[in-house]
This record gives sequence, structure tokens and C-alpha cells, in this order.
Amino acid sequence: MVKEIALPCALLALGAAGTGCNLIFGIEPGTDATPSSSSTTASSATAATGSGDGGSAQATSGTGGADGAGGRAPSCPPSSCAVGECPVTQMPGVLGSNPKGMVVTQDAVLMANNEAIVAIPKDGGAARTLPGTLGFGDTAWVTYAGGQLSWINWSNGDVLGISIDPPSSSPIRIAAVPRQEDEDVLPGFGRIASFGDSVYWGTQTPPAVWRAKADGSQALAEQVAASEHPIGVAVDATHVYWSDYWASQILRKTKEPLGETAEVFAETNGNPTEIVLADGVVYWVTDNTGAVQSKATDAALDAPPFTTTVDAQAVAKSLAVDDEFVYWTVYMNGEGQGEVRRAHIGKGDTITLTTGQPYFFEIAVDCGFIYWNVNNLEAEEDAVVFQMPKPSN
Repeated sequence: MVKEIALPCALLALGAAGTGCNLIFGIEPGTDATPSSSSTTASSATAATGSGDGGSAQATSGTGGADGAGGRAPSCPPSSCAVGECPVTQMPGVLGSNPKGMVVTQDAVLMANNEAIVAIPKDGGAARTLPGTLGFGDTAWVTYAGGQLSWINWSNGDVLGISIDPPSSSPIRIAAVPRQEDEDVLPGFGRIASFGDSVYWGTQTPPAVWRAKADGSQALAEQVAASEHPIGVAVDATHVYWSDYWASQILRKTKEPLGETAEVFAETNGNPTEIVLADGVVYWVTDNTGAVQSKATDAALDAPPFTTTVDAQAVAKSLAVDDEFVYWTVYMNGEGQGEVRRAHIGKGDTITLTTGQPYFFEIAVDCGFIYWNVNNLEAEEDAVVFQMPKPSN
């Protein structure tokens, strides 16, 4: 049952995220999480990004994989540019401001800009507001699966959706988070993920993880778990995973039946934010220690995660995965710049692909390109999207 909606909402600005002050645990990059001296393996291979703010998407990984589980991007023939030589270009169009979540479809980058979803054609055509997404609240985090785009309303935690394939201009109300003691529902930085016929998402107020059928057949969301400060969410056939920022943990619960208590899947180096689940591995970043870590879903609960890198001078924000590499954004490095970094899956060979203005935010990949955005969380600035071919080496 699809419920068409018309929900006028006030526009809220995106607040700055807290960075926390957790201790760096001394995990060496490229190792399991056994205590050792911390280090970073970032190289100086860079390319200028130019000026402007950027807005990009989680591609077939992260919060909105094409398979609904954050699956990795497919492969393309290699590009003609090498690391440090690939051009960075700005995708054209007026894209609004305050960019948040994004996904990449076959033809376009779809990005939430706090008012609507904007569609940016990959072929260089004019960007446009996606019909049926303007005037229904403050679009924030997005997920894409089974031809449907679903997103969270920043101002009240409602989840909405619209068909992209086949195209539709009639949005549906997927579910609302139940109000508790007249307390306003605020998703904050809680992300959203799709799997099968359901969507899962996190809210900061109340601090919990939720789920609902993607077709809008239930009015109120079902609570999956209470959590101190959930942000990233990922799902596979058996479990729902989420990052708890203040607990410095990745937790999980079984889906069917829904587990009574959450398991601590991994202890993290710092405060984890966005997570990706691809090919049976959960990946995450931390924004106060610059850590990129991962752990196989079938690993023992007490097994340490693999640590790709730790960099206390880098605020890592978002990540994406393809069949060979993990990519992530650095919101700001020790020199006050933003970066896109990359490492081979399962290795600690971190390199910097491009450096530019600060506040690199969301990132996405498809088979041939890397996309990212810039979002100064303390200002209201025009959104732009940058893209770069994946290096051939």
C-alpha cells in the first residue's frame, strides 16, 4: 500500500557535529586492532580540486547500495590517468545548499540539499530538482534500492520515498518515528539503509535504530534497538549493524527474529560515523582519529577489526567501496584542507588522491568515477559536486 503525502515542514539548518575527545588507542595502520604505536600512511600524491563547495553521493556502497546492502561498485575499463594526474571537475548546475546524503544511479547523482532531491546527470546535462521531492520537508540522508529512493526528513525523522525506476512524481510516506513524551524526533546525523523490502535508519532523539517497510504499508516505524548515539546503519540478510558515536562501537542485532539485545560487533578507534557493508565486510570511519577500519561479518565477536589507517590530524567523514579499494573523505587535515584518500581493501597502503578546500563530506563511487561533496557544517553555502576518474593504478 502506497500512501501519497503532502507534509509542509520548516527548513532547519544542519548543525555542526561534535568531534568528541576519545583516546586514540594506538592501532597501527594495516593491522588488526592490537595495541601498537599509531601512524598514518597517507602519501603526497595530490591533484587540485579548484574552488567551490561540493556535494556528492554514496554510490553503490554506504547508505544506499544498489543491492540494498551497501554492495561494492562494479568494475569499468581502467581510466587513462594515473594517481596524481586524474582531473577533478565540478558537475554543472545550481544544486541548492547544505548538501547531505547522496547516491549514484546509472545515469545521475541524486543528492539531498535540505529542501529536495536534486538529480545531476552524469552526461553533463542540466541538474534539476527531482519531481515529487520539493515541499515535503528537509531532505537529509538517502538510500537507493530496488528502483526506489528513500530519505530521512531532518526536521522530524519521517522517512519518505519515491520511485526512480520507473520514474514517479508521487512520493510516499514510508513511516514516522513514534513520538515519546512530546519530545521532538530528530534524526541528526543518523543515516538510512535499504535491504529487501525494508529501510533502516537511526535517530539521535530518541537515540535509537528503526525500520519500516519501504512501500509505506505501516504508519509507525518499529524500534530495532535503543543506542546511545547511533549514526551509520548497514544491513545484510541476517543482521542490522550500526555505529554508536559516543560508545565507540559497532553494534548489531539479528533481524528475523529481532534480537532481544544488541551485540558489540567491534570496538572502534575513536568515534565512528558512516559505515558501509560490502561483500560480507563492514567498513567504517571515525571523525576524531581519522581511522578507517573493517571487519568481516562472520568474524568472531571478540576478533579485532582490521585497521587501514589512523591519522589524528584528519577528520574522516564518509567512505565508499568498490571491488579493489576503500575510498574516504577527510573533512579537514592538519593543514586545513579537504582530501579524498584511498587504500587497497585489506591493506594499509593509504594514498591521497586529491586535496583542495576544506570540508570534504560525502563520497560515492561508481564503476569509473569518484564523487564527493563539500559541506561546511557551520555555514550555509552553495552546494557543488566534484567528480574524478578512478586512477588507472
